[in-house]
Amino acid sequence: MKRSLIFYLTLIGLLCIQCNNHIEYSDIINVKNSWNKKDTLNFTFKVQNSENKKNINFIVRNNNDYPFSNIYLFVKLKQGKNIVTVDTLNYFLADNSGKWLGTGVGSVKEINLRYKKEFNFPKNGLYTLYIVQGMRKDTLKGIEDFGVNIE
Repeated sequence: MKRSLIFYLTLIGLLCIQCNNHIEYSDIINVKNSWNKKDTLNFTFKVQNSENKKNINFIVRNNNDYPFSNIYLFVKLKQGKNIVTVDTLNYFLADNSGKWLGTGVGSVKEINLRYKKEFNFPKNGLYTLYIVQGMRKDTLKGIEDFGVNIE
């Protein structure tokens, strides 16, 4: 009985470890429910092994004050003065009925958005992601936090 219990607990533990993605970088900036177009969010991180492909994800926390079902982002990835990539992105934060797609309790919802899947950084070193909101309104109400994680 004890042996089978230890075996199953070990098996479950190994499965949990294998399913858990390794987060190499994670940071969240509080935009205080008001993200202006002039406010560029900067995320600087170090890539130590550029041979390994990375997933880059965005984290958006919004509340019911957010007036749109989507968000446009202008994203630039640089290493020093070199531009690695520039993107204009459109992400949906709500479904067609207006229900927020993220998870959370109460009025604040958090959604994880894939930016790059299995991305190859050109070389090791420091990189910076520059992110600007690209909506029609100069100031976005309802966005509380914006973050980046790299796994």
